[in-house]
Amino acid sequence: MVEPVQLGRGAAFAAGAASGSVQRKLRKMSERPEDPRVFSQAKILVSLGLPLSVIMTATMYFPISEYVQGSSDDVFSVIIPGLITLACYTLLTQGLFRRFGVDHEKVWTRFGKLFYRQVRFEDIDRFDVGNQRYKLYAGDTKVNVDYNRFDYSLVYIQLLEELQHRRFKIQAVNVDDPEWEDTAQAHRNMFASDVYENHQAFYEAHPQELERLQRLVQPPRTYKS
Repeated sequence: MVEPVQLGRGAAFAAGAASGSVQRKLRKMSERPEDPRVFSQAKILVSLGLPLSVIMTATMYFPISEYVQGSSDDVFSVIIPGLITLACYTLLTQGLFRRFGVDHEKVWTRFGKLFYRQVRFEDIDRFDVGNQRYKLYAGDTKVNVDYNRFDYSLVYIQLLEELQHRRFKIQAVNVDDPEWEDTAQAHRNMFASDVYENHQAFYEAHPQELERLQRLVQPPRTYKS
């Protein structure tokens, strides 16, 4: 098993942000931690958004009709239901068109054919933490990793691989900061612990893969950059 460690500057906050939640318990886990994944919340969002959108669309007839006919002069009686209807359609469209994914080369997000963004692991120059998510940067391009909603174990493994041969900024710690190595090691342990926790049964059944994971936790002797 990957042993826990005391986290250094920056990593403690990251670990706190990665605390358990109901969403984590509902995640669909892959059979193997290194399986490429495509994530969708269509099952939940469409099942909620579709009936709510139909109901609210039909309901909107009454406040609009009353306002147009002059029986009501309260514009908020139209605006508020309208905003609720918009929120319902937002749920529906997110379920239908929003997808997230990761493979061995990149992590990506898209919204139908209107929007696509990716960050290749070999191009990552900064790792950061947001509200219940990690942030991966390659220049001005950012992709969020919503670890509570989806099984991003492959992302953690690829980050471990990158940290075996090169340096990149980790939260507020630059690569030339004297604390970078301690911070990087703390994050290595954090990533490996998350992978192990997500796929404990797999690693117990595949000791050679656990040995590989433990090797990835060890700091390299040298870095290319």
